[in-house]
Amino acid sequence: MLTVNPSEVIWTILCFLALYFVLKRFLFDPLVAFMDARDAAVQSGLDEESAARALVDEEQRGVEAAREESLRKARALLNDQKTADEQHRTDAIAAAHRRAAELEQESKEQAEALSQQSREALAAQSAALTRVLADRLMEAGNLAIEKK
Repeated sequence: MLTVNPSEVIWTILCFLALYFVLKRFLFDPLVAFMDARDAAVQSGLDEESAARALVDEEQRGVEAAREESLRKARALLNDQKTADEQHRTDAIAAAHRRAAELEQESKEQAEALSQQSREALAAQSAALTRVLADRLMEAGNLAIEKK
């Protein structure tokens, strides 16, 4: 016949609570803290990436606005020069085209430089985050090995 022994029930509950306390204290809490820190680091990296992309986009808009302004000025110069004699008109058109090409080349170079800087910054941040994650995983692995 099946009987319930109250002392065994109490000891089972006490052992369970002790095991729960030990696991919570030495396994679950550090694991949760590690995962929260990792999530915060990843979110920080994503926020920095977003800010860097916003900066690049803003710089590209500025470069585009400067380019548009340069093109607008070149067109105005061309329209003003239509009334001048043919030789003067030809010289002014050539100068405006050269200036527009230089400004466009400069804006492309600036945009490329900003893009390269952003890529390098993102690569450095990615490498740093990877190292931090690897270190944390190694620490967690070492903790697990030490507990065994």
